[in-house]
Amino acid sequence: MIHHHVYQVSNFLEHKKKLIDLIYKIPINPLERVKGEKISHQDYNLPKSMTREYARYFENNMCDEYAKEFCNFLNCKRINITGMWFQVYKKGDHHNLHSHPGTNFTNVFYLNLPNKEIKTKIFINNNEQFNIDVKEGDILTFPGYYAHCSPINTFNEDKIVIAFNTDSIF
Repeated sequence: MIHHHVYQVSNFLEHKKKLIDLIYKIPINPLERVKGEKISHQDYNLPKSMTREYARYFENNMCDEYAKEFCNFLNCKRINITGMWFQVYKKGDHHNLHSHPGTNFTNVFYLNLPNKEIKTKIFINNNEQFNIDVKEGDILTFPGYYAHCSPINTFNEDKIVIAFNTDSIF
């Protein structure tokens, strides 16, 4: 069973500021749901036809290396990205427990991670937390059916991620 894969983006620091600048070209779009869940800025619910320069930049500058490494790890021919969005968590923001049905893998690219305490929490086998060591510049990949959440950001610095779903082609 494949629990997870962690890929360190090469030359991450060269890309970080550019990606963050491109994310903030999208008008601020908070998401608030039940149980106090809040994400201060995201594009998940914006029209798919909207230009997302950060996504194009990510695909053109980082995706090929990631896909090659992950396909090598998984022994598959290729992967297809089936959705991509960003999330900015300001102090007090969090994302409730959820999963991504209908996709093979969920991916979290840690663009800005002020503290490892607020990394994605993943649960397997009915609430057993699966602890993974990640840092800024890492892409964490795990099965889409695993329940996961983003804990409350208790720090003054924003947590920023680019999330995307992938399907593997064998």
